[in-house]
Order: sequence, then C-alpha cells, then structure tokens
Amino acid sequence: MKRFIPFILFLFSSQISFAQKEIGAYIHHAEIGTLLGTSSQGSKRINFSLQSFHGIQLDPYNQIGFFVGVDTYPDFNLMPIGFGWRNILFPDKKYSFYTSIDLGYGSAWFQKKERENNVETWNEGGWMVSPAIGLRKNSKNGKLGYTCAVGFKKQYANSFVGVPITGTVTPVEGIRPGYESLFEENNIFNSLFMRMGIIF
Repeated sequence: MKRFIPFILFLFSSQISFAQKEIGAYIHHAEIGTLLGTSSQGSKRINFSLQSFHGIQLDPYNQIGFFVGVDTYPDFNLMPIGFGWRNILFPDKKYSFYTSIDLGYGSAWFQKKERENNVETWNEGGWMVSPAIGLRKNSKNGKLGYTCAVGFKKQYANSFVGVPITGTVTPVEGIRPGYESLFEENNIFNSLFMRMGIIF
C-alpha cells in the first residue's frame, strides 16, 4: 500500500477552478469507491477503486479526456489508464444526471515479478471498459461539483507461473521465449461499482 501513497496524492492534486466550465476549459474529476463482484471461487468480493479524470469541456454538455486510477482485485493491484467521455444532461441546473464511458488498459505496474526456486510468478493487466450513470450537484458558489455514480466495469487480467530456461535447454515452440514451461490463467473481473466524486 505504501507504493500507492505518492500516486494517490498525485491523482487528487489539482488547481481549483470552476465546476461550471467554459468551452475548452480544463476538467478534473476525482472519484473514490468500491468494486462489487464475485471471485473465481464464487465468493463475494468488495474491492477499492480510485480514479482521476482529466479533460476539456467540448460544449455545455460533453467532456472528453483521459483517466488514471487504482483498482484492487483478489491477488491483483491494477492501474487503469485510458480515455473517457462524460455527458451532462442539464449543465445549468443545480442537480443533473450524467452518463460516462471509459475505455482503457489496466496495468499491473504496481506488482513485481517474484522468483523462488527457479519458478517465477507475476501478473499482467489487460483491457477494460466501464460505462456509468450518475448524479451531479453544483456547490452554492459554483466552484465545485459533487457526484455519485453507479456503473459496470469489465477488466481483463492474467497471472503467470513460469520456469525460466537455464543452461542449454531447447526452447519449446508455443511457449513464451525464455521459459521452458509456463502456466497462464486468464481472469475477467466483472464488477458493479459505486463511486463518490468531486469536480474541481
């Protein structure tokens, strides 16, 4: 968890601006919440999710930009990064529904490859997609916006156990170069999520 702290501070660092944005203005939307799903063993899981969206105001209704975050799953700590779109239904109202969709890749950059008795184990991330619907409230002075969203996230990820080639062992066709044997497990995490956020 200590590796996350500088990254989390970066996600929430921003110059404060107005929630009511002019066309072309910078948008920062920081969110925190939970991922609800089922593990591969069939048990229920509740995981942590943090996301920071950085974009521009295309018009009064639409925002596009990129996002970066942290998601935890059983045996996986992933950093999702990609592109997102937000649509605000009633931008001039104090309360408004909005919809969003994020497309990107969940990287396992936080996790190190481990080795014991010439056996290596590691995780790799994969593609993700995440649509959502939410409610936005503007503050009284219009400088901040508060959000509550629910949505769905599909995240692909893989785990590996491999024995590196040593000595003069002949490489085996069909196995990743550098390994004489390799076990790969494919994971698909389907999650419902709930997130609270703030727009600077």
